[in-house]
Amino acid sequence: MLNFIFKSPAWVLITQSDWMTKIILLGLFALSIVCVAIIVFKYKELKKQKLELIDLFKNIRNINNLDKLVEILQTNKHFIGNQFLINNLSDLKQLMSEKTDSTLTNQNFEQLEMLSNQHIDQILSNSEQYLPILGTSFAISPLIGLFGTVWGLIHAFVNISNEKSADLAIVAPGIAEALTTTLAGLIVAIPAMAAFNYFSNEIRRQEQILLNITDRYLNILKITYLK
Repeated sequence: MLNFIFKSPAWVLITQSDWMTKIILLGLFALSIVCVAIIVFKYKELKKQKLELIDLFKNIRNINNLDKLVEILQTNKHFIGNQFLINNLSDLKQLMSEKTDSTLTNQNFEQLEMLSNQHIDQILSNSEQYLPILGTSFAISPLIGLFGTVWGLIHAFVNISNEKSADLAIVAPGIAEALTTTLAGLIVAIPAMAAFNYFSNEIRRQEQILLNITDRYLNILKITYLK
């Protein structure tokens, strides 16, 4: 396998390229490693979180009792959805400690909803971690590749000038060498862009599930506390 790679035309072009082209290709290779690591990590993380949130919503969808909700949350406290509702219940406990009666007004529910939205924002902010790197990668990789191509073409035309000939045998290797950086830039950019869009959609779905969980949670509170 390694013998095939090292004898391939692409590898020969890389080894024969000038120092600037090699630096650009090395930088794009390093960026591709970072992007692949982020893609694998975020895919596993978001998939796990989505399954946890869906499971939680199914468990609380048909309950109308706050004690039952608390009982459900005692299992797998570290799950993202369970921790989300535990934080909401902490807000409820704090609010009830400041009241003189055991009922909640519409204003109290608006306050709890606002606090819940803040928890959602925090979760989404954590879910978006590393996505800017993917966004930046798919934006700048083609430009880096284009820079390498322009540099390579200049290098190729200088060689033509030195050889004082525009023969295809002289021109073609330089142009092929120049285009390798554009190809490398696209190889980095296309998966990064696809992953960025996919993860962004997954985070929007995550937000919707969290909002559905919040609605169900507030409905349970209304049954319990609204008089």
